[in-house]
Amino acid sequence: MKKFSLLVAILICTLAVGAQLTFDRQKLETIRWSPLPSEVMGINKLQVELNGNWHFNPSPEESFWTKKTVANWKTIEVPGEWVMQGFEVEAGQYAGYHRNFQLPESWNGYRIKLKCEAVYSECAVWVNGQKVGGHLGGFTPFELDVTDAVKKGENTIALQVRSESVADTLSSGSQYAVHPLGGISRPIYLVALPEVNVASFHVRTQFDENYEDADLLAEFTLSNETAQSHEVTLNFELTDNLNQTVAYEGDNKLTVDAQEGRSTVTAKLNVKKPAQWDPEHPNLYHLHCVVLVDGKETATIVRRFGFKQTEVRGNQVFVNNRPIKLKGVCRHEVDPLRGRSLTGNTWYEDVKLFKEGNVNYIRTSHYPPNQKLLDACDELGMFVEVEGPFCWAGKKPVNNSNYFEAIVQPILEMVELNKSHPSVLHWSIANESYDFNELFKEAADLVKEADPSRPRIFSQYGPDGDGEYLELANHHYPGPGGPDKYKNHKRPITFDEYVHLNAYNRFELMTDPGVRDFWGDILYHMWEKMYAAKGVLGGALWAGIDDTFFLPSGHAVGYGTWGPVDGWRRPKPEYWHMKKIYSPVKIKLENGQGDESVKLTIENRYFFSNLKECRIVWTNNDEQGILAVDAEPGATVEAILPFSNDEIGKLAISVYKDSEVAVDEYAYDLSMPKAETLAKNDDRFKWSQKGDQQIAVSKKLKVEFGPEGFHVSDSKGHEVLSDWPVLMLVSANNKGDTQMTKETPDYTLYSPTASNRSIRSVELEKGETQLKIILTEGYDEATGTMEINIQADGNMNVSYDYTMLKNENFRQWGVALSLPETFNTLSWEKKGLWSVYPEDHIGRLEGEAKLFYNDERCGLAGPSKQPSWAYHQDQTAYGSNDFRSTKRNVFHASLSTEEESTLELKSDGSQHIRSWLENGNIHWLVAGYDNPGSERFLRGFSSHARLYDIPLTRGQKLSGQIKLTITEE
Repeated sequence: MKKFSLLVAILICTLAVGAQLTFDRQKLETIRWSPLPSEVMGINKLQVELNGNWHFNPSPEESFWTKKTVANWKTIEVPGEWVMQGFEVEAGQYAGYHRNFQLPESWNGYRIKLKCEAVYSECAVWVNGQKVGGHLGGFTPFELDVTDAVKKGENTIALQVRSESVADTLSSGSQYAVHPLGGISRPIYLVALPEVNVASFHVRTQFDENYEDADLLAEFTLSNETAQSHEVTLNFELTDNLNQTVAYEGDNKLTVDAQEGRSTVTAKLNVKKPAQWDPEHPNLYHLHCVVLVDGKETATIVRRFGFKQTEVRGNQVFVNNRPIKLKGVCRHEVDPLRGRSLTGNTWYEDVKLFKEGNVNYIRTSHYPPNQKLLDACDELGMFVEVEGPFCWAGKKPVNNSNYFEAIVQPILEMVELNKSHPSVLHWSIANESYDFNELFKEAADLVKEADPSRPRIFSQYGPDGDGEYLELANHHYPGPGGPDKYKNHKRPITFDEYVHLNAYNRFELMTDPGVRDFWGDILYHMWEKMYAAKGVLGGALWAGIDDTFFLPSGHAVGYGTWGPVDGWRRPKPEYWHMKKIYSPVKIKLENGQGDESVKLTIENRYFFSNLKECRIVWTNNDEQGILAVDAEPGATVEAILPFSNDEIGKLAISVYKDSEVAVDEYAYDLSMPKAETLAKNDDRFKWSQKGDQQIAVSKKLKVEFGPEGFHVSDSKGHEVLSDWPVLMLVSANNKGDTQMTKETPDYTLYSPTASNRSIRSVELEKGETQLKIILTEGYDEATGTMEINIQADGNMNVSYDYTMLKNENFRQWGVALSLPETFNTLSWEKKGLWSVYPEDHIGRLEGEAKLFYNDERCGLAGPSKQPSWAYHQDQTAYGSNDFRSTKRNVFHASLSTEEESTLELKSDGSQHIRSWLENGNIHWLVAGYDNPGSERFLRGFSSHARLYDIPLTRGQKLSGQIKLTITEE
């Protein structure tokens, strides 16, 4: 009996857990976001802006909303977050907003709507002391009718706002940003509408079977807010983006008998061969609707849209009958000093920046963005995955009493606001959330009902989080094996988060910004596999922009430095790699005989553009020209340059399309290298001894060594080497908090030498033209010898040969040299992943870096105020980013002083260098091995970085040779 009762209890519990939550379907009628008229008859001021200064109180008095004025309240900026303006509100408590406004006299007799684009995250609203409504949800817009509460002349509006709510819990918004997001965070304003008005107006398009002509479906919801019926006529005009009238067939007007309340109507227009919208050709149109009520013109409304059709066919997505790949980034709304509340033209500039980085897709993680972002994506050309405001959400805080407001309402508010934007490719129901069937399935169905033209996705760590219910699948961080695993997947799959940038290995980032440059190798190999995998729709890098907030208290909080662009919108090293890897034009210089014409292989990776639309400019020495290339999307063609291989010198090729910023750049230097002159070594050492210190002096240098250490100076007496070279075995270090909080420590350098060095013997071979020192030594990790061979003319070789005493997968190993702090200029020539780099990129093929610049020092999160310099000049106590980043695969490198003393390294492209300031000395590692670092999302969650590992094992030999020269210019 007990066993049977237990089974019944388990069954009942299981059924309860799996039950679909319910809501009152009539609540769907409350979702409204009226399109703003371009003209309303009888009034000349269409909006009353409520942005600007408000009165604010973190702990307001009872019934503050009844007051006409408030005393002793502070001023706060709207839109904005209160925390980022120096206010603290007790967790779970409501803050108070209050201000006055003037209602235009001409608005009498109109319906007055309060439009709030976002208030975080729960609020109640009063006008003139009368409650007009409220809203739950911090990232979606809402509209309230305040007609019965306003009056002529001066009015008051008050909001009671709480940051912590079930909406904050389901979005993880404040948890994510590591500070409360509370506030009126997006614009707020009043509008006046006729009493019979348009509550909703959207456009969707569908092409014929040849994808030439298109039907335009204009869907209207009319709202009759009077007590009697009215005849409503809608007159239409179609114009292009140049405001030229476009001819069409079908409905040029509709007449409706509008009863009290809401009614819906759809107009159908057929347009012959419209210019299609895609990210490479963002052609826009405007549908003008003049509204007449009982024969009298009352308003004009304009909806901007594009002719675009999205279809899922098998495991691919087609736009306008062309298969696509998504080359994307994830983007948060972020400003280092404003939090998630942005102003100005930030959205347009962000889209432009990513567009110039060859990105064609933005995922709005993890909430719907300000509508200005989608406006910019429409105009500039960018696919968008608009995501619902749910992150790590589960059913625990949700029940039938709040299911509509907490889950259904914000998703549908997102769709209602944005579904006419041609840039929106698909809807994301939630990020990395749970309980799809109970929480999100019905909401997803309502999304499809509201917008049948787009696919949906449930952005998750694996492809089955939605039980294969939606049109698109997803896998976050699938690792390097992901493309092969999913190339034949039955649904199109996106890697909505992939190849996570270095962020949490904070000690490594403080030590070596060069891991950001190495990241490019990882992305290159991953993207090439994704591009070739049919079932992989594409992916979005995690992330697009650093997520760091500098609080008024001075603390830096957030997840930190995970973007190819920092919070100030400065490109970081990863940005160039992203741009090159996502490039739609791939050019290869083919080998050929000397007298043959130069041949290029050019691959067109555009999805909608022929390369005839590009301007391909070449220069060769002093000549230049334009290369005409005819290649359809996906095609690879050969192109011939008007000179022979013998005539190639310094050849550069730049590709342009729709911008003065190059799509891609290539360079080939086949000019004859300068012959290196080998000077005869006719210098001699003179030997002496000072106590136990041996001293050798030539015209070029002075060498002193013994129990007091090892020192080398140039002929002017400037010290060059300050101590013995030392074996460095830099362990992997993935330490670092996942998030930066007020308690986060200042991360320090992590660059240890091999531990517990013991020099067991020092052997000296004296000579007139050279000397040789052999150190026999041991460390905890290895034992062996180091041989230092110094010639009187300034040339120096350091050879090392060690045997490992333990097993370890080091991040870097090699030998480090110690120099005085005056060696503050680093120069180099090296191999790289690309033939062209920006002049301020830390991975550029050649360059010069200063230990410090005339800029402020900054911490791991970067500058705390808008910098006037580029990322490579950011600096810590250990040096600038440029100076202390590993330069991989060098041919030549040097450290020099202002007095022109130089220590020069000559290599064959197999060695790597890293320099930094510590304890008053410059340390210079010449590494025989380097790997991408220990970022956990590149190792623990996927195995990208492991592909570059070369673990050392007990008994293994560790050897190398370093060729140096001491010179004076």
